[in-house]
Amino acid sequence: MTREIITARDIQKLNQADSELKFPANPVTQDGYFDRLFKYIPAELVAGYIFVLGVVKQLTNSGEIKIFQWSLFAIFCILTPLYLWRVQKVHKIQQHVISILSFVVWVFALGGPFSLSVWYNPVYGAILLPLFTLVVAIWEAE
Repeated sequence: MTREIITARDIQKLNQADSELKFPANPVTQDGYFDRLFKYIPAELVAGYIFVLGVVKQLTNSGEIKIFQWSLFAIFCILTPLYLWRVQKVHKIQQHVISILSFVVWVFALGGPFSLSVWYNPVYGAILLPLFTLVVAIWEAE
């Protein structure tokens, strides 16, 4: 299974290309809700972030912690589309944007650098994460 979302439009394009070939390629099916959900959430990057965050939290200076946590968050936000593009071969811009949003929502739910802000309450993340997860896979990235 590829990581790129397969939509009805993608299948149309493939079928048009296959009709020009003597031997059509393997049939491809449109991604369903759960396929899109799996493909939108960059689980590898969330796991990597959680691991590195655990190391960063060992710092004792509160100023250092804040800088490192925000830097770590920014680095992983940049790594998300790069990883999807270079490693997973995802070329759809909408999917990259949705995956970055998914990463941000997961970090927000976990606390991350947001937990260092006075306005942050873990309840916000506990509400946002399931709502976002339920809604995001409805969208088909083109």
